[in-house]
Amino acid sequence: MSVLVIVIILDARLKAEYTDIPKILFVATHKDKIPKNVETQREEVYSGIEELFKNHEGRQHLVLNQKIFINATDELDSEIDVLKKTITDLTFQHPCWGERLPNASVPLELEIADLVFEGKHILSLTEVEELNAASKGSVLSFDQLREFLHLQNLQGKIVYFDIPHLRDWVIINPILLVEIMRSFVKGI
Repeated sequence: MSVLVIVIILDARLKAEYTDIPKILFVATHKDKIPKNVETQREEVYSGIEELFKNHEGRQHLVLNQKIFINATDELDSEIDVLKKTITDLTFQHPCWGERLPNASVPLELEIADLVFEGKHILSLTEVEELNAASKGSVLSFDQLREFLHLQNLQGKIVYFDIPHLRDWVIINPILLVEIMRSFVKGI
């Protein structure tokens, strides 16, 4: 059995205002490998998680009201629907949900979508800057481009981390990471 951790993130600028963000959802996997009572194993796993974090300063980030235990190799596992609903609910509760975005970024967003459609998964930051500069619509300033990357990351359209060693790369197809995580969960 494994435990997958899903984090619903928040832009760093808002951390001081929203102290219970990010949300961290634990999902137990490999339910199909449990030879005995699954419910007993579920309770043991989640009791262990609660015990581990009972006095932790970040406990408010944990989402423990859903004790999800999935068999990722079975598309019909009903708990996969529970997982989807839980993630959707957490997303709708996110303080940035529904924020309006500037129209100036639409041409760049469409250019990136075209690259994903063509099978591209990762761009260097330099390539994103070149795409922006060659935009047929509005060209974003340096600060607007950074804001665009952060917002696209928050929405799950791309993966971008503005931290050393990672800020020079933009994953424009997050499905790539989902597939990588799926291979870990399935043990392939």
